[in-house]
Amino acid sequence: LITSPTTSAALVGQGLSGFGSSGSTITYSDTLGGGIVLAETTDDEAVSVFSLSHAFQMGLTKRPLWFEARVTPNLIATTEQAMFVGLCDSTAKTVSIPLTATAGGLGDLNLGGFHKLDTDVASIKTVYKADGVTAVTVQTITSALALETAVRLGFKKDRNGLITFYINNVKQTSSFQTINDLGTGFPGDVLLAPFIGIHLGAGASDNTLAITRWRCVQLI
Repeated sequence: LITSPTTSAALVGQGLSGFGSSGSTITYSDTLGGGIVLAETTDDEAVSVFSLSHAFQMGLTKRPLWFEARVTPNLIATTEQAMFVGLCDSTAKTVSIPLTATAGGLGDLNLGGFHKLDTDVASIKTVYKADGVTAVTVQTITSALALETAVRLGFKKDRNGLITFYINNVKQTSSFQTINDLGTGFPGDVLLAPFIGIHLGAGASDNTLAITRWRCVQLI
């Protein structure tokens, strides 16, 4: 066991922190290559892991950036688990940040990455959000997820500010062009850190999300 947090806490043996509300555990994975397993057994509750080193930025003039994670959900049916995989700002992680109790919608913070509502079943969205404004969906990818099946979720920002998204190493059809370093409509002015978490829907079963790869790098 790494830790069974009921609030935010450092994870023993990992350079990461975690948040857990009622019914959550964060444990090591026994799969080949290892990893971390997020587990939540209580509906309308949440569990997550994240870095406290907010060292990445996605504005137009910032250097190229790459993010990738490999995750495996045990359930994807409606009202089971909402999910966010990507980069978030330093807003304190809670049962409603970044995923809320409204179907696992996005709370009020800066972020960019992959988002699944608990009603999306096998679909996942590529999204970005600036604090105080509505989240923007770049693309909805249907049939991206399957239960007990690993999926690779990644994105990159090139030197010209173009952000492209990848699922299982396949480039998705929609991308986003950053136009400045400001925080108006896009989190271009904010330092971000990796985040992976789930939020359970009403009446959900016992849910897990296994994380077997997670990296983010940016040229300086």
